Amino acid sequence: MTLHTAKPRRHAFTLLELLVVIIIIGVLVGLLMPVARTSREAARRMSCSNNVKQIGLGLHNYHSAYKHLPSAQGGTLRGPSERDGNSLRLSGLVALMPFIESSSVWETVSNPAEFNGTSYPPMGPAPWVETYEPWITQIQTYQCPSSPAGPEPFGLTSYAFCVGDQVDLLNTEHSSIQTVRGIFAGTHVPNFRTITDGLSNTIAMCEIGNNLGDRWDIGQTAIRTTEAIFQSPARCKETLDVDRPNFYESSVPLASVGRGGRWADGVAAIAAVNTILPPNSPSCSVGSQLTDPGIHSAGSFHQGGAH
Repeated sequence: MTLHTAKPRRHAFTLLELLVVIIIIGVLVGLLMPVARTSREAARRMSCSNNVKQIGLGLHNYHSAYKHLPSAQGGTLRGPSERDGNSLRLSGLVALMPFIESSSVWETVSNPAEFNGTSYPPMGPAPWVETYEPWITQIQTYQCPSSPAGPEPFGLTSYAFCVGDQVDLLNTEHSSIQTVRGIFAGTHVPNFRTITDGLSNTIAMCEIGNNLGDRWDIGQTAIRTTEAIFQSPARCKETLDVDRPNFYESSVPLASVGRGGRWADGVAAIAAVNTILPPNSPSCSVGSQLTDPGIHSAGSFHQGGAH
């Protein structure tokens, strides 16, 4: 007699069971995605905060080395062409490079250099010369990771020098300025003794937004506004689009370079902040030049204010 052993039947998922599993996975992914986005932004915000701390330490170390802080704007005089001198337009961020672990870029800037057959003097050419490699190099400490690179061809900065509530005399043509309303102002050379309100009560640097190629107010400056904004700063907000209050109105002319659009450029419209309007307010200038008087606001792509 032959015995036949029954083979066990193999079970597979039914279509209904597969659909249930897919739905459960979809729900879990939907629940986890906001958490992942929040955690990524929290990491970027922490990294941005660390950049601010490193720049702050750089300012203190610079002061320890030279007994004063760097000027917000300075450099060498203009030569026969914009490639032979930097027109006294360099940002104080250039001077801070050895103190924020960017010594390699500093060595290139502080010595004669040649790129693509063109020679440049120590301290480089004007900060708008695109063929000079250090100026198009992004210094990571100077860029907040929440502010992605926009259309500017140069390395950006997310941090600007605070000029208090001063709106004019912020650039090199006013190098004889004696009275300032903040720590920094153009070629003014500050030191800790001049900060009479105390270091812990005084703003040195502020976070700013960058131009992302749109008309977002924290990344740009409205130009040719009326001087009435200095008597009533809230009028600067009249440049905003009624339907999109975080963007400039389409007819409002904007500056040729966005906020922080060149980390090496110390001109006020790019690299200064005054404490007149709250963070994430628009910036306004009364003229069409980057050197014209204006209100330059702090800004951030984080939620809830700026560093």
